[in-house]
Amino acid sequence: MTTELIFETDADFDNLTYDKNAGSWTFLFTDNIYASSTGFWRLLKSKVIQEVSLDHGHQFGLTKPLDLTKRIREELTGKKLTRIKVDKDTGDLTLTLTEGYEIEIFTASTGYETYDFTVDNKQYIGLGRGEDIAIMEQE
Repeated sequence: MTTELIFETDADFDNLTYDKNAGSWTFLFTDNIYASSTGFWRLLKSKVIQEVSLDHGHQFGLTKPLDLTKRIREELTGKKLTRIKVDKDTGDLTLTLTEGYEIEIFTASTGYETYDFTVDNKQYIGLGRGEDIAIMEQE
């Protein structure tokens, strides 16, 4: 990519879903905005890692396996999505939320699309290697 894509928003966090069969995570926001990932993502607060997608379902000495859908819902409920940014060099996606939260979704394949998101009635698809973004008009 030659330029960064940046979108300013004011959408509320709504939900996080996980499709185990597809290995797909979907972050849902109001204003018909979502971000979906089949790759690696992490949640930061004030630049400190809070959660990592690869940890979902692992026990780590806890009384039961880690349920990231529940933990993320608890952390992000009441937060607003303020910015969506696609990095010009790597194609990585960063969702900035209020109170210092960020969701970083990484380009995780040289051949497959590992994320997509919608904003302003358009779907943006991060292509393999992070070299480009496909843009689809939504009806």
